[in-house]
Amino acid sequence: MPKPAEILIERIDERLSDLGKTRYWLSKEVTDGSGTTVIRDIDRRKSMPAADRLERIAEALDTTTDWLLGSSTNPAPVRSEVTVSDKRIDWRGPPMAEPGIPLVGTGDCATIALEDATGRMVEIERSSFDPDYHQRMLARPPALRGARDLYAIYFHGESMEPRFEAGEIGIVDPQRPVRAGDYVLVQLNGGDSDEVVSVLVKRLVRQNAQEILLEQFNPPVTFAVPKSRVSRVHRILQQTDLLFG
Repeated sequence: MPKPAEILIERIDERLSDLGKTRYWLSKEVTDGSGTTVIRDIDRRKSMPAADRLERIAEALDTTTDWLLGSSTNPAPVRSEVTVSDKRIDWRGPPMAEPGIPLVGTGDCATIALEDATGRMVEIERSSFDPDYHQRMLARPPALRGARDLYAIYFHGESMEPRFEAGEIGIVDPQRPVRAGDYVLVQLNGGDSDEVVSVLVKRLVRQNAQEILLEQFNPPVTFAVPKSRVSRVHRILQQTDLLFG
């Protein structure tokens, strides 16, 4: 069965052929001229675009998102034949639906050697991370309406069991400040640039200007990561956040 991204790119190409346009043209249309490889990247990574970009793709191709996603067999958008009055009506209608939360690419990865609280080198479980690859979009909990830059991940490995089981999904909020005791996703760089190469899902013990101290449960160990290896620290939302904001 074709994946959603495969259906999307097939229908984009079909519509481009009907219109006599190219992927290059469409990429510029949906990025106001700033990007030229957007459609090619969707095809190459087999990832779904964000909801607002999907809307722009549909608008540029004079079709609907339902048709692009394979939910409709008619590419033509519905147009009203009712005459529109020139008189301004002060009514905005119902609010637009909140965009979904992208489930970004993560995977099992090798361990990384770091110092524990006693200075002994230990092997710590880490995961791969590809924020540009969206596996699918998740429905947004009502308590998170209006929250910006949210993303979701699959948990991998056993290091945080029983708190996080492998295969569960966690929602991450980059906008919320992290505090001691929070569960966090730590984005690690290679040491020579800010480019993220992998991530750690752990519990924050404390941090200072030189290092961040983290805890894992299985096997239990507290360890330090030099701040030079840390690109970003994002908070993983807990059940109370998802229910009450």
